[in-house]
Amino acid sequence: MIGLLKKDFFILWHAYHKNLALVLVLYSVIALAMDLTFMVFFFAWISGFYILSGLTIDNYSKWDLYAASLPVSKRQIVGAKFILITLALLISFVIGTLLCGLLTLLKGTPFLENLLSLFAVSFVCLAYFGVSLVLSYKYGVEKARTAVLLAAAAVFGGVMVLGKLDLLQSFALPGLLQTLFLGDLAIVVMPVCCILVYLLCWAIATRIYSRKEF
Repeated sequence: MIGLLKKDFFILWHAYHKNLALVLVLYSVIALAMDLTFMVFFFAWISGFYILSGLTIDNYSKWDLYAASLPVSKRQIVGAKFILITLALLISFVIGTLLCGLLTLLKGTPFLENLLSLFAVSFVCLAYFGVSLVLSYKYGVEKARTAVLLAAAAVFGGVMVLGKLDLLQSFALPGLLQTLFLGDLAIVVMPVCCILVYLLCWAIATRIYSRKEF
């Protein structure tokens, strides 16, 4: 498993380290100079897409065909991708936390509020990229990326439209769900749900990949 993680890390680092450094510097400068806190949250989003790009590289290099001859299981091959996503999101969370601290020192923004937002975004991204990996193994990276982005855009757009038309009240959640997802328990329930979705996606992706023949 460690060897698989090293393989993905070195390939992605070689392919994207310049682009990653540019994005990191550019977004950090924009966030600090223009007081745009939401730019900090993009790191979690971007880091996952770099990992998904590794699947594209694997496809072009016929890695799966070669991996079939190695003493590693298909479960380990898929697991390495999911672990890499998790590590990428952890690193982006650390970077985001440091930037939130700088924004607080330089701009006086509320640190705890920004940190909680970053915390929530990171877990949402965890579930998002879990679903993306499942679809990528099933249909390919490009189709999966387009499908998930369109689905996310449709949900976001629908909520915005309903909000503009003052129709959100018609779709109020039942009392128990409001308590779980909108009340004080949300800080626990939301991460747990995202982790469960991620683990389920891990299991589904492993099953899909295990049935493939190379």
